[in-house]
Amino acid sequence: MKGYIVLLGGVCLLLLAGGLAPAVSAETSTNNSKPSYEVVQGDEVFSVEPLEGDEPLEEFYEYRHPEVGDRDDPFWGRSFSSEGTVEYQQDDTSILMLYDGPEGVSLVAVHDRYHENQDAGTTGGSVSWEVSGLPEDGEWAVIDDDYGWVSEHKEQDDIFYLDEDHQTGAAGNDGEPPSDVDAMLSWVWLTGRTDGMAFRGIGSEPSITIDPAFNNESYHRYGDQRRTDEPPDRPGMGERYNGSIDEWQLIVPTDDGEYDRISLPSLEEPIEIRSAENETADETANETKDERPEIAVESVTLNDSTTEPGEQTRVTAVVENSGDVEGNKTVSLSVGGTELQTETVRVAANETQTVEFTQSFAATGVYELSVGDQQMSLLVESADDDRDTPTNESATQTEDNVPGFGFTSPLGGLFVAIVAMRLLQHYSQRLLGTDS
Repeated sequence: MKGYIVLLGGVCLLLLAGGLAPAVSAETSTNNSKPSYEVVQGDEVFSVEPLEGDEPLEEFYEYRHPEVGDRDDPFWGRSFSSEGTVEYQQDDTSILMLYDGPEGVSLVAVHDRYHENQDAGTTGGSVSWEVSGLPEDGEWAVIDDDYGWVSEHKEQDDIFYLDEDHQTGAAGNDGEPPSDVDAMLSWVWLTGRTDGMAFRGIGSEPSITIDPAFNNESYHRYGDQRRTDEPPDRPGMGERYNGSIDEWQLIVPTDDGEYDRISLPSLEEPIEIRSAENETADETANETKDERPEIAVESVTLNDSTTEPGEQTRVTAVVENSGDVEGNKTVSLSVGGTELQTETVRVAANETQTVEFTQSFAATGVYELSVGDQQMSLLVESADDDRDTPTNESATQTEDNVPGFGFTSPLGGLFVAIVAMRLLQHYSQRLLGTDS
């Protein structure tokens, strides 16, 4: 019976090894084959890999507004902004990235930066895009803002024209886009807020073109009357809506799990998002690494390791680009993991740039500062904290009042020790009756 059980167990192991192992191996080899992408603007070609994540696209973007209905809904809020992409956002900057989530690769765009304290942000702005080449089997996961389509009492401030073959996922439509265009998206937003979109399912071989119109060139902008066939665009609302977008950036992941920013050369020229042609994923990854900037914080110094409350401390960071192309790097000054200031610097290939921060602290204590992966300690103490440490003047006074007992009289101490030993010897002899 024991032999039969052993034989049966061996057969089961053989079946598991022979039947299940190939399925796991096949799945692994399939996952190793990933598409590669590039963004083309004019004569410039930029290799772009998707950011990878486990969150569904909607959660990655995290568009918050109150028209979802129930306050318990995870996307309920009053910001009318993308709160999930704040890490990548910058003031007066439009970002574009690919996101590889549970449902494939998607296209994500966010304009400007969300600030919880709205007045801390820069003035809002306006952007319009004409988009063509969207896959017909893709869908809109987020159109920010689309609350007017789901509300009976509110009219959204953005305008979206979607053709009939590219309306999947959208809660509504404002009209027909221009001919030969899949979608015309026109955004306006307030101070300290964002706008944007997320389109799910661009596939492995996309050819998507975005023809931009930033700032004064946008399709609609509050306070102007360029759309002569329409009433003026809220003429009294222009002040908080009419800032500017100064940078158009690509967000790309790096090998160390962080990300880089690639600034597109122009705010006027169209871009094409396409697959990298005639290359395997491994070859593309190697070329992409060579073509990207490799920017890191090389060193950080303090003008002084000790300061007083309220006094400004200067933190100087040297940022080095060891890559073959220039690029941007956002550098942050943090204390205990809390970000205090950020600066974006553009660094040429194989060059360095210096970034300076000035920061003061109201309370005394030791502060652990960090810039990038460089860390240092700053001691903040008031002048009164030094009262227990003798100054030169007090040390001299001590020496004058009690000669030989100052901090600088080791011979005086030796003299006292010798005298004490002689006295002890004298009295000991007297007690023993041997005093001479």
